Amino acid sequence: MAGRRVRKGKRSRGGGVLLRARTKGLRLINKFAFLVLVVTGCVAVAVLSVPQVRELRRLREELTRTEAREGHVLEVLERKNRELGALRSDPGYLELVARDRLDLYRRGERVFRIRR
Repeated sequence: MAGRRVRKGKRSRGGGVLLRARTKGLRLINKFAFLVLVVTGCVAVAVLSVPQVRELRRLREELTRTEAREGHVLEVLERKNRELGALRSDPGYLELVARDRLDLYRRGERVFRIRR
């Protein structure tokens, strides 16, 4: 053995095939382990996001209902504002409302109410 020296950067020729086989096996195991890790991570993310997706769907439905209610309230507000404007500016409409809602009438008039 005195004549043979092994340098640090080189491999001996006899063990190279065995080393390559072990390395190939380790690479295969590493790829499989990485695949298992990625699949596990994806499953964990999916499981953790299910409640949040449900909550998001519930909040979107609630937003839709709230927007519909808001539209209805805005229509009522617009109608009331028009009625208020007519009461303030139109004496004929004011008289009509006073007669209808407050049961007011002029002297000498007879009012006939028809009930449904």
